Amino acid sequence: MTEVHTVIIGAGSAGITAAVGLAGFGKTVALIEKKHVGGDCTNVGCVPSKTLLHLAKQMEKEGLTAAQVLAKVRERRDHLRDEETEWIKDVDKVTLYKAEAKFKDAHTLVLSTGETLKAQNIIISSGSRAIRIPVEGLPEDKYLTNESLFDLENLPSHLAIVGAGVIGVEMAFAFSTLGAKVTLVDLAPRILSVLEPEVSELMSEILQARGVTIHTGTKGDHYDAADETFYLDKGGEQITLAEVDKVLVAIGRTPNLDLDLENAGVEYGKRGISTNSSHRTNVENIYAIGDVDPASAFTHSANAQGRRVVQKIALPYVPLGKESVYPSATFSSPEIAQVGPTLAKLHERYPADLITTVRHDLKDTDRGYTQYLERGFVLIHAMRLTGRVLSATIVAPNASEMIPILTQAVNGRGRLYGLANLVFPYPTLSEAIKKAADKFVFATLPKLPGELWAYLANRWRKAS
Repeated sequence: MTEVHTVIIGAGSAGITAAVGLAGFGKTVALIEKKHVGGDCTNVGCVPSKTLLHLAKQMEKEGLTAAQVLAKVRERRDHLRDEETEWIKDVDKVTLYKAEAKFKDAHTLVLSTGETLKAQNIIISSGSRAIRIPVEGLPEDKYLTNESLFDLENLPSHLAIVGAGVIGVEMAFAFSTLGAKVTLVDLAPRILSVLEPEVSELMSEILQARGVTIHTGTKGDHYDAADETFYLDKGGEQITLAEVDKVLVAIGRTPNLDLDLENAGVEYGKRGISTNSSHRTNVENIYAIGDVDPASAFTHSANAQGRRVVQKIALPYVPLGKESVYPSATFSSPEIAQVGPTLAKLHERYPADLITTVRHDLKDTDRGYTQYLERGFVLIHAMRLTGRVLSATIVAPNASEMIPILTQAVNGRGRLYGLANLVFPYPTLSEAIKKAADKFVFATLPKLPGELWAYLANRWRKAS
């Protein structure tokens, strides 16, 4: 039996961050990974997908074939994986174990290698995996998830994507750019259904203009391997997709919880492991961060939680503070970034009359004019009168780089009055944030008595 200060299950973004952070405080750490260092992000998520999106745009300029692009994606992914693996092995006080872990009790883990580890603290950061659904008649070699997609050596002639969320939409952009025929299928009434309706409408127009066929309110029914036909069901109506040689199922992810958690007394459910504000489970010495926490769905949120749990373990008497509202980004063309709830979710929390929405289109900025932009916008939902920023969405070529300003506003209870006073370099697309804030200020201040009355009349009402 080997005894260490902390054992961490999973060497993804959350696990690596926690391991390196605790080692920096002089704690001995055992880091366990059953597959590849880097977790989903490095191996089957952010890194290969964003590399693919970048190279697809550069394909014609660089004179690359689709097969060469796919090969370069694998090369880039494998290089980073190897680099991260060697790096973590050299971190002082961190020992990497390539094995599967199971709980023996709240302080002890048994590894598939036969080794046993005992620790004061255990951090579960075991990540998630793609949800697989059966598709009648679909052979395994034609069934793709994000975990097999980036191992493709040749471009599919017709790729059907089941699931029009972030992964589905990003890959629709990537593979249509590479030259594949792409059909996007989703059971929801619109694509990107967790985002604002304005986003869904705009991205549908853009995808269709690129030749992507979209079927919403539709599900995959069965597949005929003999003639490569994928049959869809749209409310009882049959839709036929011909010559579909690959089907990507991108309907979500499920946490990796095959750890014998019952032996440690850790409580969990289908969505993951519930934790308190310190990321502690119901068992005092066991923490859960990253994809196994229902509150975390991104690489950057996993990293942030890793930092927080390091502080909690290494500096237990330093106040941890409230966990941030995390932004999201979809790396389509243009990009989509959002922070905070959608308007529909806000209406579940506040009376509709208490929320003010302001929007500024990028084409109405000088930088948008110089870049010939016709699409894209900044959309902000704020509290009436006070201007406190509740949530925001940006659709822009660099939306992921613009959203931090509004993320800070949401987390810092910032107000549109303050955003209206920011000075941006001229000309920038980020100035659309200031322009949207200006609209709120100029609409509110001239009608201040009425706005005050409306605010007081609605502030303590329940949402309808």
